[in-house]
Amino acid sequence: MFNRINKHLAFKITREDNNRINFLDLTIIRNKNNIEVNIYRKETSTDTVIHYFSNHPIEQKMAAFRYYINRLLTLPLTQDGTNTEWTTILNMAKNNGFPIERITRLKTQMVKNLQHKKPENNTKRWTTFTYYGPAVRKITNLFKYSAIGIAFRTTNTIFKQLTKGKNEQTTPSGIYKIKCNTCNTVYMGQTGRGINTRYKEHIRYIKSNNPQSAYAIHILRNRHEYGPENETLQLIRPCAKGTRMNSWEAMMIQYHHHRESLITEQQPYDHNPLYICIQESRSQTDYRSTIATRPATDTSTRHADIT
Repeated sequence: MFNRINKHLAFKITREDNNRINFLDLTIIRNKNNIEVNIYRKETSTDTVIHYFSNHPIEQKMAAFRYYINRLLTLPLTQDGTNTEWTTILNMAKNNGFPIERITRLKTQMVKNLQHKKPENNTKRWTTFTYYGPAVRKITNLFKYSAIGIAFRTTNTIFKQLTKGKNEQTTPSGIYKIKCNTCNTVYMGQTGRGINTRYKEHIRYIKSNNPQSAYAIHILRNRHEYGPENETLQLIRPCAKGTRMNSWEAMMIQYHHHRESLITEQQPYDHNPLYICIQESRSQTDYRSTIATRPATDTSTRHADIT
């Protein structure tokens, strides 16, 4: 009867083969006196998981191994089955760039947790942060000892990769800066349109003596020079219009105001100490990258700029 529902669907019975039958991710073995179970993987299965050096939070990268190890510890596997599965897990970790010591420590910790299981805390509230890199932990660590749990979402998903390039503008939108060619100070701005379109508007305000933007006011009031687009306009952060763009703009304005490189006609937003944490973290990361890639004979000191 089931096979009459749709011609493309066929329900078949799986029968024992040599006292074995595969069900979901288990191989069930029928012996004379007992039943044994082992882990079953299809012949087409791969050992691919999120790579250790991928730009994902470590919680997501370790999730697969938590599942595999939890299954290893909780199923009544034979000793040979346990050893075989643990070897498979270690090979999977090695092939995806994971340090073997980290996987071994995870297993040890999970064994302890099973032996001393704590009651779950169902009163914890959860919030989500977008994971752009390790710098975000400067913020999330502030909630470490609070009743708020932190979960991460990523931007480099399969969906984003498959839809990349569709319906994109010819020029990107986001946070941009325009330099004054006379005093080398900068104007920070945001736009949901292409930055080239917004740049042309600034230039039109200058040519028509129209004080509609802080950059135009700076050029007109001080009789300074503006340069060509390819020399003065720079995209700082591509992003879509919204609260995230507002936050990036406020942080970059505060950053350049702190460095005294912001045009005086542009007023900074209220000081936010979280921006300082992010800027310091990014500066340290960029500086370490500079040191790592510097030739051995170069002993000069350079300071990294987050822009």
